[in-house]
Amino acid sequence: MAIEYRSELRPFLEEFVDSHRGVRFGKMFGLPALYAGRRLFACLIEDGIIVKLAPDLARREIRKGATPYSQPSTRPSGSRSGQDGRRTGRWVMYRPRSTVAARRLVPVLELAARDVARQQVEEMTGVRLGGE
Repeated sequence: MAIEYRSELRPFLEEFVDSHRGVRFGKMFGLPALYAGRRLFACLIEDGIIVKLAPDLARREIRKGATPYSQPSTRPSGSRSGQDGRRTGRWVMYRPRSTVAARRLVPVLELAARDVARQQVEEMTGVRLGGE
């Protein structure tokens, strides 16, 4: 069973990769996704984009209207993300109405890429760079 996503948002992700050094396009469970180094930070899923944010930024974005992303529950309830399922912590769901609206997410994606890249460097070097 393939997981659905809004294919009209894929060019937005590709455009983001083309204009940001150190970011690459890939897949997560067959879904279009963005990576900084080896770390996933954004993915198209269902009717939007999920983004992994630093905890303080995630809280701020949720206060501004983004939805905390929840993994779908294993029981067959037919629920969608953010309703019935296991919360994933720092992952936030955005549901832009159009590709033009998705472009407003560029600053958030840049912060997410920077955060996961920082985490990767900290793990590799053992040196705390700050953040969180």
